[in-house]
Amino acid sequence: TYVSLDEARDYCTWAGGRLPRAWEWQYAAQGTDGRLYPWGNHTCASCWPAFATGNTFLGPEPVTAHSPAGDSPFGVSDLAGNVWQYTDEIADEHTRSVLLRGGSNYRPDGSHWYFPNRGGPGSGPPCTTHNKYFLFGESYERAGTVGFRCVYDRPAPATPPLGPDRAAGIGV
Repeated sequence: TYVSLDEARDYCTWAGGRLPRAWEWQYAAQGTDGRLYPWGNHTCASCWPAFATGNTFLGPEPVTAHSPAGDSPFGVSDLAGNVWQYTDEIADEHTRSVLLRGGSNYRPDGSHWYFPNRGGPGSGPPCTTHNKYFLFGESYERAGTVGFRCVYDRPAPATPPLGPDRAAGIGV
């Protein structure tokens, strides 16, 4: 992907959406039943990409490669194990970071400091884990294992126009 946080935000704005908040990402992945994976409570090899290590990152799989088996209860594809996904930015007087959700299927050889992924130390089911990615500057924020998705807010219901009886206060 190699897209920075600002580039992801700009794209979503251009497309009429925005980046999801962490709780929105979790709701889309987990639904209301507390599942551990978007597809349920069990591991499922055909529901997400195979875990890979090495010195060459071959890139993420297509978003629908594991659909519909790996879809969330709302039919959202590829929320787990392909690339980490940008959600909320956190800033204080000293640092900036972003919460990443979903996990990546790649971990470089010899990188024990790298984010815990499934199969790695400290890993857990994707619906219950997140990582904090420190932001240093536009040129340092790009990674092949971090991506994004856009969410779109539902428009507010249209208010029915006031007819002559309601505008005059008759029958209200």
